[in-house]
Amino acid sequence: MGFFYLRRSDAPGPNEGWWAAHARHGFGRVLDLEADGWRLRVAGKLNGLGPHCVRRETGEFAACTGVFFYRGRRFEPGLDLLLEEFDGRSFPWADCRGHYAVILFKGGRLWVASDELGAYKVYRDEAGTRLSSSFSAVRASLASVRPDVQGVYEYAINGATYGEKTFLREVRQQRWGSLYAIEATARLAASAPVLDIGVPSPPSLDAAAEEYAARLRALFKVYAAGGGRFHTALSGGYDSRLMLALLLDAGLDPTLYVYGDEDDGDVRVAKQIAAGEGLRLDHVDKTFQGVAADRRGWAVERTWARFDAWKNDGLFDNGADAADRLQRAPAGVSVLNGSAGESFRNFFYLSEGRYRPEEIVWTFYWRIDPAELTDRFDARDYSTAMAEEMRLALPEPFRADPLERAAVEALYPLHRVRYWTGRDTGLNQRFGPLLFPFMEPSVIAGTERIPMAFKDYGRLESRITERIWPKLAHYPTVYGFVPADGAPVAYRLKMQLSLRRPPWLRRHSYLVHRRRSPALVQPSWLAESIVAAGLDPRLPAMGEFFRVDRIRSADVYNRVATMESAFRGPPAAASAG
Repeated sequence: MGFFYLRRSDAPGPNEGWWAAHARHGFGRVLDLEADGWRLRVAGKLNGLGPHCVRRETGEFAACTGVFFYRGRRFEPGLDLLLEEFDGRSFPWADCRGHYAVILFKGGRLWVASDELGAYKVYRDEAGTRLSSSFSAVRASLASVRPDVQGVYEYAINGATYGEKTFLREVRQQRWGSLYAIEATARLAASAPVLDIGVPSPPSLDAAAEEYAARLRALFKVYAAGGGRFHTALSGGYDSRLMLALLLDAGLDPTLYVYGDEDDGDVRVAKQIAAGEGLRLDHVDKTFQGVAADRRGWAVERTWARFDAWKNDGLFDNGADAADRLQRAPAGVSVLNGSAGESFRNFFYLSEGRYRPEEIVWTFYWRIDPAELTDRFDARDYSTAMAEEMRLALPEPFRADPLERAAVEALYPLHRVRYWTGRDTGLNQRFGPLLFPFMEPSVIAGTERIPMAFKDYGRLESRITERIWPKLAHYPTVYGFVPADGAPVAYRLKMQLSLRRPPWLRRHSYLVHRRRSPALVQPSWLAESIVAAGLDPRLPAMGEFFRVDRIRSADVYNRVATMESAFRGPPAAASAG
């Protein structure tokens, strides 16, 4: 299903204008339920699937949004079995797959659970009287909002917010996979344990490849048993190639697509692989999509409704994104996404050793140009807050400074993926069923203990692919070599230059790059969309935090404009009661 909204009966929800706007743009199929003094509304996906719910004559029910498997059964069959077996004491995360929210009413009690990683976000108000997988629904329930200063800067700089923050103080998100008991308010009843990073590392590269190939094969058996057709991207890298290997190994006949212009390396490699394997490949060149897109307020409202008021790169776009997501997720098709495959590689490009969380902030989350920020930004506060969220993302025994290398590696799925990738996961699930195999805890658990020598240069991921579908490891990559042959010396030396750059030096690299860049040049669609949204291009509400006229990055400007829109509230038509 597309999204759910749950509120206590005496807590106001979004007005009828908000719901009508969502119905106009594809969320017209809704299911209404009441239980124990709470009201639930669930909307189906934009591709026509759902809502998904099973109900008993006793009034008990189970509903889900996102994509949900329980004991290998997808959607209603899984919900039916879960409703029968749920004991009200804990949630059976180990028996579930997918990224989802589940709403259960059993034995006179109401519960809400999110997936084990907590990637599929559940938002709530501060009082705990409203919960939703839609940020916009919670925002529209509130008469007024205030900025969360740390959240404002995290989103503008990084494209996401971390921990329980959003960029609004009154809208919170779950920190990890959670089970809420819905009583007078939503109470956190249990949290999912995702990783045990104290497990021993695999003894050899071949042993690691064998273990993770087996885990992935088991997962793809579950996916295949869910039925339907499969659609996945193919590029010149590692992750999409491994997914294709797994699909072929499971006896499936996927359709493939690749993004880029005709001369793009990903396109060339993808075409070579597809031709060699006799598979259909759709070539999508987004460069020319959406150029003539509608700039009226209706089009802005459509983007706002479909993308839930904000996305990682900013709400305002040329229309190509929504069109592409709808096109690749027709009814009866599950789309696979390779996000988080970097768990098998060295995502942070750091050499061996221990690191303080602040050094990880400098390495990856310091895309900052002070000239664009007002004095509300405090570099020390920003770094300290992000470092603290990193510590909280880890199991408690591994939070001490400096972090051991396994803890640093665990920050990739438990911090970066859980929040940044998680937001895109939830948005994708509004369009149709998307599967994220490399975000499944059954797959990623233990990857933090894999020796870096196995992860570097894509060695492990190449070896897994070779275990599953050997031929695919013998096609070239965009990196200039064939995975089965291993990385050449020249490539290894080049990568060592990145691996050996210390965090204190990386802290300054973005600023050096930005100061060499020209002043902001807005794409025409960005300026036109902001005007069509009824926003002042000077973004006055955000002037407390940003020197808007000095912003050099179109992405940062887009995200700042997105927050301006969220502070103001829904577009005019959607605001009408």
